[in-house]
Amino acid sequence: MKENGFRKEVNCELDTEYRRKEIINVLLTRRHATAGELAQEFGVSIRTIQYDIQFLSPLYPIYTKQGENGGIYIREDYKPYTNTLTPIELETLCEMKERVEGRYKKILIQIIRKYGPDKIHI
Repeated sequence: MKENGFRKEVNCELDTEYRRKEIINVLLTRRHATAGELAQEFGVSIRTIQYDIQFLSPLYPIYTKQGENGGIYIREDYKPYTNTLTPIELETLCEMKERVEGRYKKILIQIIRKYGPDKIHI
């Protein structure tokens, strides 16, 4: 019984760590999200997201803004993955983007923005 309780704690910690990494990935891709959007996406409460942001703020250049257009932002100049695509990878992804529609196109654009050159026009 103790072992199961321990496993549950470990899984909870891993889930928290994973969620926090994914919050950063979401912000890197979208540059902005609300706590409500993140809470819904990760299946947790808004308060949990607020705790996550409080934990992540000293580690990453994220900040919150209240009011109209408020939410959680990551600094525009923070791009840890920029230019990690080779030229052929970038060319291939851009070609694929032109051949697909809907969510596939959206995901390819997110990948190109996340891993491609800083000033790319999509």
